[in-house]
Amino acid sequence: MNVAIYVRVSTQQQTTENQLLELYEVCERNDWTVVEEYNETISGTKSVDDRVELKRMLEDASRRKFQKLVVWSVDRLGRNMKHLVTVLSQMKDLDIDIYSYKQGIDTSTTMGSSFFYMVGIFSELENNMRSERQKIGIRRALENGAKFGRKSKLTKAVVNKIFNLRQEGLSMRKISKEMDLSLATVHKACSEKVVEKTGTLTA
Repeated sequence: MNVAIYVRVSTQQQTTENQLLELYEVCERNDWTVVEEYNETISGTKSVDDRVELKRMLEDASRRKFQKLVVWSVDRLGRNMKHLVTVLSQMKDLDIDIYSYKQGIDTSTTMGSSFFYMVGIFSELENNMRSERQKIGIRRALENGAKFGRKSKLTKAVVNKIFNLRQEGLSMRKISKEMDLSLATVHKACSEKVVEKTGTLTA
């Protein structure tokens, strides 16, 4: 039987090497001939149109290039139930089965198709819960004073230098150009220094 392998990881820090190793061993044990390999690094929450290799796999499937698709896990095809249903429906219409190694699911059976949907639902739930935990973590961090985003250029040394240049008579525009800072940043630095020295903010 001619089969295709599809593997995916979400970030550049991850690798598909282990997935491929195990899936090729599975194919060898089952006497399946691997005719194509699809390998990509992209989030499983992205749509089919955004996933180049998944899209190529579906195009090859429509040409009947293989009879079965082998994946390491159901969530490699997607972490969104809508996307999983789309892929499975297209494959079923083409009489191409999906084998998921981790769950031991084969959609060539009625039971296998049912399990595929169930695993997909739990995968989406897990993804939503992870996202919610991240939001809670960020909110708590902000409540505890954590700051996100780019580090401010306004260090104490920079503020002092800007203030000293102002004392020497340089305009804010000239300081901005000389120190490669925005005019707003220079103005903010001067305002902060005035507050520090007098306790009041002047224009």
